[in-house]
Amino acid sequence: MLRSDHVHDHSHDGEDHYDEDTMAFDPTLASCCERDQMEFDKAMKLKAVLTAHDPTSGAVRLRQQLFQPPPSVAIAPKTHQQVENPPVADSDSDLDSDFDDSDEEFGMEAMLAVRRKQLELQVQQAAQNAIDGYGIVMDKELQQLVQDLQAEPEVPRVALVVDTELSTMRSEMTAVAQRFIGTKFYMVKPDDDASRQLRLASVPSLTAFRGGERVDSIALDAKTLMTEANVLWEARFLPWLTKCNVLTSERQNSQNNQRKVSRKNSAKEEEEPSGFDCGVEGCRLRFGYEHEHVGTSQEFKDEIATWRQTPTERDV
Repeated sequence: MLRSDHVHDHSHDGEDHYDEDTMAFDPTLASCCERDQMEFDKAMKLKAVLTAHDPTSGAVRLRQQLFQPPPSVAIAPKTHQQVENPPVADSDSDLDSDFDDSDEEFGMEAMLAVRRKQLELQVQQAAQNAIDGYGIVMDKELQQLVQDLQAEPEVPRVALVVDTELSTMRSEMTAVAQRFIGTKFYMVKPDDDASRQLRLASVPSLTAFRGGERVDSIALDAKTLMTEANVLWEARFLPWLTKCNVLTSERQNSQNNQRKVSRKNSAKEEEEPSGFDCGVEGCRLRFGYEHEHVGTSQEFKDEIATWRQTPTERDV
């Protein structure tokens, strides 16, 4: 049995080959890519506006600086060969007419107006929080801190007990206070009697309070204070305060605020009587249940009484 090996040459010189370069520089595809690039640039511009004052992005950048130090050896950037885009025909430029510059400016102005309104509300809220003692670091005596713990035990507190001013520590503590607006932060001076009452063993120290009682404290020795303040707070103090369960972003309704609200409600109830108002002076059912007055009115009764008291010509 004979077997013949047949080899067929599939080369077709007469037919057109698949040209990748020709497809890459297709004017229609180039127009689509240009529109995509315009949309991408617009999105990046909007993202930059929205994230300019975003505290979350700032915290992420801070963590990246802390825990991701730059490498010692710089890596040379790779150079890519840039391919020049072919000129776009006039018909392709007409496709971009939908992206009007006026619409883009109007959208940006609207987003900026919303962002400005949000920032104004944040400033107003921050001012109110500062008045109430939130979002700031308060300077008080240790005995005043004891009084605050007794007055509002439900508010968690963090106190930095130091005998000297620590400006860098204060700035980092203020940044933390602005992140956790449900916790009050103090920088207090030591006092022997109050220190014994709060069971503070050493000074300087960082102490956490919850429920009006001391939860725990950290002694700040000279070696600890030599560490950079931002690294100290991010790497040591914040995890420790989280474990103590004293960091919260929601303000607690204190008993004093509840009493103020109840007094306002009671005063409002006294000023504005509730119930059905019949509009008749002297009615014992006024502001009671709904009712209706029928019969002769009081004015008509007064006229009749006056007429009866007036002497007639016959009586004269």
